Amino acid sequence: MRAFLTLLLLTIVSTTFAARLGKCQGWSVAPLTHSVGGKSTFRANDEVTLKWNVGISQVKYIREVTLSSAKSNQPLHTQLRSYPGIKASNGKITFKLSVPLCLQREGEYFLNVVASTPGKEGDCLATTPSFRLTPEPNKDYSVCK
Repeated sequence: MRAFLTLLLLTIVSTTFAARLGKCQGWSVAPLTHSVGGKSTFRANDEVTLKWNVGISQVKYIREVTLSSAKSNQPLHTQLRSYPGIKASNGKITFKLSVPLCLQREGEYFLNVVASTPGKEGDCLATTPSFRLTPEPNKDYSVCK
């Protein structure tokens, strides 16, 4: 009986995992770019463009974009949250890169992009390649602990 239950559980988990992979497979995000100009580093409040390709996936909406530290992989600051989300068929979104003062000294970042497929919320995740952010000059960082 125990072996049967283990087999049943493994079947359910593997089927669920395979279905999830199939729905998200082929979806990817491109490196973050400046909306205007081709600077190599970013600053807080720069206008940026995030592009993605749904490929053969079933991704329908982009639900959330979060700035994360490339050093610690920790999520730091939400850039966008929308319900049901931005239509994935748009292929891109432009926004101001929001980075609170005390988070600007991490140095290297990436964006986590959460997408949804039909009937699911936030079931696909992709990340941008890491990028550098230059802290704002002439700011008082002494308030940061």
